Amino acid sequence: MADYRLRKSQWELERQKLKRLKSAHADTLDGTHVELHANIEMPGDLAAVKENGATGVGLFRSEFLFLNRDDLPDEEEQFNAYREVVEGMDGQPVTIRTYDLGADKQLKGVTRVASNPALGLRAIRLCLAEPQLFRIQLRALLRASAYGNLKILVPMLSGVSEINQTLQFIEGAKQSLINENIAFDPNVKIGGMIEIPAAALALTAFIKKLDFLSIGTNDLIQYTLAIDRTDEEVAHLYDPLHRRCWSCCRT
Repeated sequence: MADYRLRKSQWELERQKLKRLKSAHADTLDGTHVELHANIEMPGDLAAVKENGATGVGLFRSEFLFLNRDDLPDEEEQFNAYREVVEGMDGQPVTIRTYDLGADKQLKGVTRVASNPALGLRAIRLCLAEPQLFRIQLRALLRASAYGNLKILVPMLSGVSEINQTLQFIEGAKQSLINENIAFDPNVKIGGMIEIPAAALALTAFIKKLDFLSIGTNDLIQYTLAIDRTDEEVAHLYDPLHRRCWSCCRT
């Protein structure tokens, strides 16, 4: 017990030290400024974002709106959640990822049973397979874009075909809002996650199609090394500094 009390005391001391740095400029030694953004799962996390001095939300994991419930969030519920975060950041950038469901985050009544969920119907693949759910989320995201600096991030893209399909869905959602005279930012930025080796190898094509990219290191390493990091039998092989991962990222 004394050992755990000591660890708790050391942990609290480290947190206090870090709090002193939250108002400091995030600059490298050579003078390059770095924006420090926070990752969140629900609108309720916004208080901690502000308390710690983040200059934006780098990743809003929207799938957590869908989890631990028997029903699905409708367009209004999603719109209100996204708008709350966007407005709460007062013009600072907010990047919201379309739902990354499947694999270890199952959606009741929608997700199919797969022998290997990590390689199956998840993230953008599930979005494209369930177009009505995807349209509802895209409309909610676009509506929220009228209230601040919102960017849309698409997870687990593996090729140009998926990008094209996704952009078509977004254009369709925009047109439906135009038809209903509902406001949105027509220039909202669309980005893609690089978390599959095939995407890392096709960066040139991705750059031409998308406004920005985000490297999903956890999955990129997992898929590059063929290691399920949630499987305790092989998790010890999951090495972020593995030379093959660095080679893939450099490519």
